Amino acid sequence: MTIEELLSAMEKEAGARPVTMELLSQLDESTVFEHASNKQWLFSKTAVPNKYKLLMSITAAAALGQENCIKTYVKSALRQGIQKDEIMEALLVARFVKATTVISASVDAMKLLVEESSTDLE
Repeated sequence: MTIEELLSAMEKEAGARPVTMELLSQLDESTVFEHASNKQWLFSKTAVPNKYKLLMSITAAAALGQENCIKTYVKSALRQGIQKDEIMEALLVARFVKATTVISASVDAMKLLVEESSTDLE
């Protein structure tokens, strides 16, 4: 398979050529082939249905703030028949998880505030 054929296959799946893969193909074609191989390997596993892997991909990309990935995964999900409400729920999961990480990352600051509050009472 040529790089052009691979990019065309990605376009067919996602509804558009992934910008990152297009750029990578101009810098180092082997990275695009390696990425496609990793995806094929992942989606060949059967413990988690591919629909859920794609929804998890949307969630992870959203939590990480990767706009290009979110758009690519959402297009792919729609093309594979995943419902809009399922995609929206995946985005809401990302929102919840991201908010949780903010609180979790603030544990030391909250401890400091609790300690400061207890010394104010004395």
